[in-house]
Amino acid sequence: MTIYGEGNRLTNEAILQLGEHTDMIECECPTHLIAILKKIRAFSEYSQTCIEKFPKDEKMHKWLLSASLNLDTLLSGTIGQLARHEGFINESNEFVARKS
Repeated sequence: MTIYGEGNRLTNEAILQLGEHTDMIECECPTHLIAILKKIRAFSEYSQTCIEKFPKDEKMHKWLLSASLNLDTLLSGTIGQLARHEGFINESNEFVARKS
Protein backbone atom coordinates (compact mmCIF):
# COMPACT_ATOMS: atom_id res chain seq x y z
CA MET A 1 0.00 0.00 0.00
CA THR A 2 1.20 3.48 -0.81
CA ILE A 3 1.12 5.69 2.26
CA TYR A 4 1.84 9.00 0.54
CA GLY A 5 0.23 10.21 -2.66
CA GLU A 6 0.24 13.44 -4.60
CA GLY A 7 1.93 16.34 -2.81
CA ASN A 8 3.32 14.04 -0.09
CA ARG A 9 -0.15 13.80 1.40
CA LEU A 10 -1.39 10.65 3.11
CA THR A 11 -3.62 8.52 0.90
CA ASN A 12 -7.17 7.88 2.06
CA GLU A 13 -6.30 4.19 2.40
CA ALA A 14 -3.34 5.05 4.65
CA ILE A 15 -5.56 7.23 6.83
CA LEU A 16 -7.99 4.33 7.29
CA GLN A 17 -5.14 1.95 8.09
CA LEU A 18 -3.57 4.40 10.55
CA GLY A 19 -6.93 4.79 12.25
CA GLU A 20 -6.97 1.05 12.83
CA HIS A 21 -3.58 1.23 14.59
CA THR A 22 -4.32 4.09 16.99
CA ASP A 23 -5.50 1.72 19.71
CA MET A 24 -1.90 0.49 20.05
CA ILE A 25 -1.04 3.48 22.25
CA GLU A 26 -2.79 5.03 25.24
CA CYS A 27 -2.96 8.65 24.12
CA GLU A 28 -5.42 9.81 21.50
CA CYS A 29 -3.09 12.20 19.67
CA PRO A 30 -3.09 10.19 16.41
CA THR A 31 -6.89 10.01 16.48
CA HIS A 32 -7.18 13.78 16.94
CA LEU A 33 -4.64 14.51 14.21
CA ILE A 34 -6.45 12.23 11.77
CA ALA A 35 -9.74 13.98 12.61
CA ILE A 36 -8.14 17.38 11.92
CA LEU A 37 -6.74 16.08 8.63
CA LYS A 38 -10.19 14.88 7.58
CA LYS A 39 -11.63 18.34 8.34
CA ILE A 40 -8.89 20.00 6.30
CA ARG A 41 -9.71 17.69 3.38
CA ALA A 42 -13.41 18.48 3.69
CA PHE A 43 -12.54 22.19 3.59
CA SER A 44 -10.38 21.64 0.50
CA GLU A 45 -13.32 20.00 -1.25
CA TYR A 46 -15.59 22.82 -0.15
CA SER A 47 -13.13 25.45 -1.43
CA GLN A 48 -13.02 23.68 -4.78
CA THR A 49 -16.80 23.92 -5.09
CA CYS A 50 -16.66 27.61 -4.16
CA ILE A 51 -14.24 28.23 -7.02
CA GLU A 52 -16.89 26.91 -9.39
CA LYS A 53 -19.93 28.46 -7.64
CA PHE A 54 -18.53 31.93 -7.05
CA PRO A 55 -16.38 32.91 -10.05
CA LYS A 56 -16.00 36.51 -8.87
CA ASP A 57 -14.22 35.21 -5.74
CA GLU A 58 -12.17 32.61 -7.62
CA LYS A 59 -8.81 34.12 -6.71
CA MET A 60 -9.56 34.09 -2.97
CA HIS A 61 -10.91 30.54 -3.05
CA LYS A 62 -7.89 29.30 -5.01
CA TRP A 63 -5.70 30.88 -2.34
CA LEU A 64 -7.73 29.15 0.41
CA LEU A 65 -7.53 25.84 -1.46
CA SER A 66 -3.77 26.20 -1.80
CA ALA A 67 -3.44 26.99 1.91
CA SER A 68 -5.54 23.96 2.87
CA LEU A 69 -3.44 21.69 0.63
CA ASN A 70 -0.31 23.04 2.34
CA LEU A 71 -1.85 22.24 5.73
CA ASP A 72 -2.73 18.76 4.46
CA THR A 73 0.89 18.17 3.42
CA LEU A 74 2.25 19.45 6.75
CA LEU A 75 -0.18 17.41 8.82
CA SER A 76 0.31 14.30 6.66
CA GLY A 77 4.05 14.51 7.35
CA THR A 78 3.44 15.01 11.06
CA ILE A 79 1.10 12.01 11.25
CA GLY A 80 3.57 9.89 9.27
CA GLN A 81 6.43 10.81 11.62
CA LEU A 82 4.27 10.08 14.65
CA ALA A 83 3.26 6.72 13.16
CA ARG A 84 6.93 5.83 12.66
CA HIS A 85 7.76 6.93 16.21
CA GLU A 86 4.92 4.81 17.62
CA GLY A 87 5.82 1.81 15.47
CA PHE A 88 2.77 1.82 13.16
CA ILE A 89 4.96 2.13 10.05
CA ASN A 90 8.63 1.47 9.39
CA GLU A 91 11.32 3.65 7.81
CA SER A 92 10.24 2.41 4.35
CA ASN A 93 6.72 3.76 5.00
CA GLU A 94 5.25 0.27 5.21
CA PHE A 95 2.73 -0.71 7.84
CA VAL A 96 4.14 -2.93 10.55
CA ALA A 97 2.16 -6.11 11.11
CA ARG A 98 0.25 -6.04 14.38
CA LYS A 99 1.17 -8.65 16.94
CA SER A 100 -1.60 -11.13 17.62
